[in-house]
Amino acid sequence: MRNLDIATLRSLQAVAEYGAVTRAADALNMTQSALSMQMKRLDEIFGQPMLVKQGRGVVLSDFAVELLIEGRKLVALNDAIISRFTGARSHTRLRVGLTSDWLFAKVAQAVREFRQDNEGVGLIINDGRSKDLREQMRRGEHDVILTTEFDAPPGAIHLAKIDLAWFGAIGSQSWKERPLPVANSPHCAYYPVGMAALEKAGIETYQAVADGGSDTWKVTAAADLGVTILPRGINQAGLEPIEHNGALPPLPPTWLNVYVADGPARCIAADFAGYLRRAVCEVAAAAA
Repeated sequence: MRNLDIATLRSLQAVAEYGAVTRAADALNMTQSALSMQMKRLDEIFGQPMLVKQGRGVVLSDFAVELLIEGRKLVALNDAIISRFTGARSHTRLRVGLTSDWLFAKVAQAVREFRQDNEGVGLIINDGRSKDLREQMRRGEHDVILTTEFDAPPGAIHLAKIDLAWFGAIGSQSWKERPLPVANSPHCAYYPVGMAALEKAGIETYQAVADGGSDTWKVTAAADLGVTILPRGINQAGLEPIEHNGALPPLPPTWLNVYVADGPARCIAADFAGYLRRAVCEVAAAAA
């Protein structure tokens, strides 16, 4: 009988997580050649290739995918034994992608609580538009992402539905103007929905803000230079839902979804999703 090397199995997990030998080696602080040698060692032990070429890169072979299922159990057991008898915590890096347009305070609270309960986990947080986050996850760049969408596609963990509303400056008057000034970028997920609702209602519009991040839209709206679209229940400095008494068309709800990538960090990513769920539920309750 031959013994399996935990470090080699951990490297196999990293290749599965990052989708490339180079990125996996960087994450494990080792050279690409050293990681490749570990994969060859597994090839020799099992008489099966771990990696197969696909396009310009490599992917796990069908055999390696099956081995990975059992390998994760062995790595997890190793880490649990080390933690129990030495008190040392496993240091895991969790890559989180968040939509840039909502829940700053609540998400920050969720991240802080998670960090306090999981001192051995390093968090790397990036923001972006939902469609970009999904594409980045497909490329292996995130372990967990939080998105705003108008449905719950396959693979999504649906957290809540929150109504969208027209927002403007405190005491806004710009919502009464015609054509209506709109302070949302065309790249915003809410923009096409809002434009379709306005067109159906026969309300002419013009773009009141150049393309930019959500901060640009919010500043423009807070200056009463236009209206913007945001989920209800979110407190934004200088902004409030517009009480238009039906002068502006209703908007559909947005779905708050979480996606968890398959990889070595899947369990801890799923745990982090629970913290996000609590944050979302607080916002949903405030919006109700």
